[in-house]
Parts: sequence; structure tokens; C-alpha cells
Amino acid sequence: MRKSCLLSCLPAAAAFLLAAPLASAAQCGTGKVTVSAQRGSAGGDGFIATGVQLANEVEGSYALSNGRRLELIHLDQRVYADFGKWSRVALAEVGPHRFASRDGEVQMSWMPGPRTDQILLSYPADHRGRYRPAGTC
Repeated sequence: MRKSCLLSCLPAAAAFLLAAPLASAAQCGTGKVTVSAQRGSAGGDGFIATGVQLANEVEGSYALSNGRRLELIHLDQRVYADFGKWSRVALAEVGPHRFASRDGEVQMSWMPGPRTDQILLSYPADHRGRYRPAGTC
């Protein structure tokens, strides 16, 4: 009786062992989220800013649509996305009103408006919407 259980239970045990890494990855809960945010505007005049001027204009605090906060900081000629708790990511200007991290995992579009400025932000996140660098739990 024990031999037949061993032979019949072996495929199930192997499947369980093979599924363990997949379960831990799912438990990690990382994925990519895309959120929007807005803040009061100083009132743009419709032209496309670039470089230092654009960095100065996007700097500020944004309430994200998933309940998180994002600080965009202009520091030493660069823009940083500060997700809090030592999670600061350098962003480079990659197009008109567009920024991205070096690895492309964090991407942001800035849309100035007459009364509010809006951003569209995409970044790797855990199941609670907190920033998580790709490949970490």
C-alpha cells in the first residue's frame, strides 16, 4: 500500500515543489500601475517648456489616483520622483513633457493646464500601489 501511495503522490509532490517559486512571485505582488494626479497650476501660457524650465514647472507634490503621494523634486539639474521611504528615482526628459527613468520602468507625462496640472505616471508597484523597483519584493 505504501509503494502505491508513493508512486501516486510523487507527481503531486513534484507539482507542488515546482509551483512554490511561482507562488512566491505571486505573493510578492509586483506589477505595473498607471495612475493620474493633478495639482493647482500657476497657469501655463500654452507653449512647450523644456530643460530647466520644464523641471521647475513640474516640481511639486501630487496626490495620485491610487491614494499615494508623489513628490517631484528638481535637484542638481535633474528631476526626481520621490515615492517616500528612500524610494527616489531620477527621471530624464525623453520628449515634450515626458520623463522616464534610466531603465524605463518609471514613465511620466506632464499635462499643464490653465487651472490644474496633471500627470500620468506608470511605475512598478506592489499590491498596495507602493513603488517597488523591478525584481524586488
